[in-house]
Parts: sequence; C-alpha cells; structure tokens
Amino acid sequence: MKHNLLFVVRTLSILLFFHASVSAQNLGVYPTTLDFQLGGGQSESKVINLSNNSGDKVQFRIYLNDWVRDSSGGHAYYEPFTTPRSCAGWLNIDKNFIELQPGEATQLTVQMTVPADVEATKGMKWAMLFIETIEENVKRNDVSAEASVRNLLRVGVHVYETPPSLTEKGIQVVDLKANPELQFAYDLICKNTGDIMIECKAYLELTSEKGESTKLDFIEFPMFPDQVRYVTFELPKNLEDGKYNVLGVLDAGEDIPLEAVESTINLKTTPTKE
Repeated sequence: MKHNLLFVVRTLSILLFFHASVSAQNLGVYPTTLDFQLGGGQSESKVINLSNNSGDKVQFRIYLNDWVRDSSGGHAYYEPFTTPRSCAGWLNIDKNFIELQPGEATQLTVQMTVPADVEATKGMKWAMLFIETIEENVKRNDVSAEASVRNLLRVGVHVYETPPSLTEKGIQVVDLKANPELQFAYDLICKNTGDIMIECKAYLELTSEKGESTKLDFIEFPMFPDQVRYVTFELPKNLEDGKYNVLGVLDAGEDIPLEAVESTINLKTTPTKE
C-alpha cells in the first residue's frame, strides 16, 4: 500500500512526548501512553484525562496518525491506517473536539476493537493519537466576521497493541562502524529480533594499548519489532592518539542475554604537521 508521508519530527521542541502535563500552558494530558494487550475479536476502552489549569478557555482537536521510528530514533508520520503495523483503524475516539474553560477537566475515551482474524494478531501494532490545541481569532468588519485557526501546541499519545500470544524477546548487535557524518563518533548498529517492543540501553568501552579503559555513558532507547537502530556515540575529546579495542554492549533487561561486539580502531586526533 502506498504510504502518504505527512512529516518527520526529530526534535522534542516540536512535539511533547512522555510528559504527563504541559506546564508551559498549564494544560494536563495524562497518560501519554495507552498499552493494549488484546486477542482477536476483543475490545477494551481506556481513558485520557485532560485539564485546563490556565486562565483562558482552551480548545483541542483530536486525531490519529500512523507513525514509524527510523534508524536514528526520529519519528515519521503517515495518514492513519496506511502502514503495515498500524492499529489506527481499530480505534474509536468518543470526541474529536473538546473545549475546556479555565479550571475545567474532562476525559477522552479511546476504544480499541481487534478484528477476529489470525492476521490481526500476528504482530505488534501501534498508532499515535494527537491532542492539539487550537485558538480561534475573530476579525470583524462592517460586512462579516472572519475566523482563523492557529495551531498552538500538540501532545502525542502513543497507542500500542501487543497481542498476549506474542512473548518472544530478542536483540542483536549487527555491527560497529565509524559515523559517516561526525568525526570521532561511532555507530553501534542494533536490531530487535523479537515480537514485542523492548527498552534498551547501550554503551561503548574503549581500552588503550596501555590498558587504560574509558567507558562511555549509557544511551537508552526503545526498539520496535524488526527495527534496526543506529546508536551514535561521540568519543571523548581527551583520548590520546593510538590503537584502541572497542567493546560495544547492548542490554535489553535481565530476561534477555547481553549482546556485544568488539572492534579495533586507530584514533588520530592530532593534526599532521606539514
């Protein structure tokens, strides 16, 4: 099916994820993740709480998008129910517009109904529910009143559907390569080989020919099933030139064996004198 790409977001300054409240405007959105675990033919409803603690009336519009996470962790958004792992078509939202007066709160009900067929539960599915504030500006003249709408703030609520029959967890370190764009940076290439989304953390440890070890800080990240992720590590600027043994480690929790890869690099940070 042809995908209808809407936009790609790589910075948290545009979208707010995993925050229970939007303090900048005293707006509350909780929770920001809905986890469903339904079998074929099953249905369940979950509630999102919205509150307006500001001094102004706030209007929200609510809508769904498909999304995927790319190899660097960025988000790409598509029209709903157009990607292979979308569950957007299984969701029913009881409101697509909400208006809250100052100090007012309400609830948004999200119902998921999984089709009663084998294909529906063969893999994990997901979607994004957006709650977006809008502001109505009314311009008046002698003839008519014209209203224009300006987007103000958008919060993404992650919606996941993981059938209970899916239990396999697995990870793989594919490779360790120099980053093609950043100097003195390396990419640990990881893959989720299991059936469900997993939370991972990775690190690099460098050992010089003198036996001195330098361990880089953990980087934490999620991976969808079948996803390949490039985790970029920038090397410390105070490392001496020379040969290093590099150990890259991927950790996805106690119930999954660690994955690791070793490589040797020649580090040369000092410019050559002419």
